[in-house]
Amino acid sequence: MLGYNVSVPSYVRQGLFSRSIHNDDLLPKIRKPMLITHGAVDAIVNPAVVHQHKAAMPHAQIHLMPNTGHAAFWDDAASFNERLRGFCESL
Repeated sequence: MLGYNVSVPSYVRQGLFSRSIHNDDLLPKIRKPMLITHGAVDAIVNPAVVHQHKAAMPHAQIHLMPNTGHAAFWDDAASFNERLRGFCESL
């Protein structure tokens, strides 16, 4: 995973932090089953964003993973995979 980050020039990574993207008009249009998984101690994307997305997509299921950061799938792969498997099986 680190290799991908190193291959992106630093000015591009810096630009990603300064951009402002809003999907407020798009999210309510999504009707497919949705699982939002987020690390509770994510230092890149504020976990409060999860509540904004849930408000826009009331049908979405939320999985806020304790003690995980931006790469929750990496920090706690077993829990992530278990929750993802359960979500997929429910479809």
